[in-house]
Amino acid sequence: MTNTALVRNPLYSEFNQLFDQLAQLNQAPVSRNTALNYRILSEDQAAVAEIEVPGVEPSDVKVRIEGRSLSVETTRGNAYITIGQRLSPDDATASLKHGLLTIRIPKRDAKIVEVVVSEG
Repeated sequence: MTNTALVRNPLYSEFNQLFDQLAQLNQAPVSRNTALNYRILSEDQAAVAEIEVPGVEPSDVKVRIEGRSLSVETTRGNAYITIGQRLSPDDATASLKHGLLTIRIPKRDAKIVEVVVSEG
């Protein structure tokens, strides 16, 4: 019978350390400030933002429209979106169904103003 000894590769201890570090990371609390998946659609009369928020209740969603910017904050993450059209935020609507938040913001026509020039 031959006497065989177990020979460990020098990388074995490094692998064990890496595995321990990964196990510790897995137990660390997960940050909730993650980006949400979204897409922007352009309809004739409105810009539509569709944002994935699985498992979120409507009461846990905060939507803010300022200028051409849309921000969505939820318990699952955040989305900050710039929409390249003039918007009318006063008439915006939002609905949440099957984990998909749909925000419809009517477009606003460009305002044309004529300025009278006086002698100065």
